[in-house]
Amino acid sequence: MLSPIQIFKQLLFLFALSSLLVGCAGTGDKSEKSAFYPPLPNPPRIQYLTSFSGPGDLEPDSGLSEFVLGKESENSALVNKPYGVAIHDGRIYVVDIRGPGYAIFDLKNKKFDIIYGSFSGKMKKPINISIDKDGTKYISDTGRSLVLVYDKDDKFVRIIGDGESFKPSDTVIVGNKLFVTDIKNHRLVVVDKNTGKQLYTIGSVGSKNGELFYPTNLTLGPDNLIYVSETGNFRVQTFTLDGKFVKTFGKVGTGLGQFARPKGVALDREGNMHVVDAAFENVQIINKDGKLLMFYGEPGGDRANINLPTGIAIDYDNIDYFKKYAKPGFELEYIILVANQFGKSKVTVFGKGRMKGMDYADDAAD
Repeated sequence: MLSPIQIFKQLLFLFALSSLLVGCAGTGDKSEKSAFYPPLPNPPRIQYLTSFSGPGDLEPDSGLSEFVLGKESENSALVNKPYGVAIHDGRIYVVDIRGPGYAIFDLKNKKFDIIYGSFSGKMKKPINISIDKDGTKYISDTGRSLVLVYDKDDKFVRIIGDGESFKPSDTVIVGNKLFVTDIKNHRLVVVDKNTGKQLYTIGSVGSKNGELFYPTNLTLGPDNLIYVSETGNFRVQTFTLDGKFVKTFGKVGTGLGQFARPKGVALDREGNMHVVDAAFENVQIINKDGKLLMFYGEPGGDRANINLPTGIAIDYDNIDYFKKYAKPGFELEYIILVANQFGKSKVTVFGKGRMKGMDYADDAAD
């Protein structure tokens, strides 16, 4: 946890850095490999690690993308305008609105692919992706007002919804239930993930506690609560699995811990919440008591920057693929993937950890 003085120092650093980036946009990536938050000499918590935008990022300068796709088709295979991001079993999945489809960065086999779907499984405007333990994927398609289901081998299986009852923007899997954000009716719809049968709904349009206005993103916390980011109400709300309101985080504003356009939300194992703000173009970390711990990321022209960020994912299981990007002595605890709709990097990867040998006494609450 950062002290108010450390947060203030971080604000000054980001202001200076943003001014520097404006004057140096396009001059190269010299600073990206050592981008820390908070900046040194403070004990760093977050490090920029790497980024992914196309097949060449799987094996830089190897000629892999040219060999697989050919020179002429390489650019057409790049991720265009991503929104959702997930990682599972050594593969990064990126939902591309303009694809339309989802891209796969296979870190294990150094392969790249894009799934578009066809016939009943064809995607129109996919927004988010959720992946079950067995590799089954649930794609929220706002263009078709359906959830499209693909198996572990990326084969289309079935649809959930009738194209009219709800307009999904995100899903979260809890046992046999699938929680779906309905941005058309400003609520959550809970269905049986196997049959698609609607079980119950949560919330109704409004701005009071328990009410929703443009709920965009979902996640399940370690406390077994559903966390919902509301772009229209500038906050994050929590609900029990049976739909009871618990708590709200944040409000509209430009101050610390406030939101302008909250989108993706993810929680670590300690219950700290990472909230993407597409307007501020950063990620705020807020603890379970609603206190801002720190923030990271800023817009700019380098690969380390985030520009119009949307989705976010936290992962503990695939750290080994990213250790080679960490600065010597920085020990990774988990990785963070942020999807960006603009800029050099379509998926920016950060690492949460500690620098060996540095004093973190003031941050014991983490």
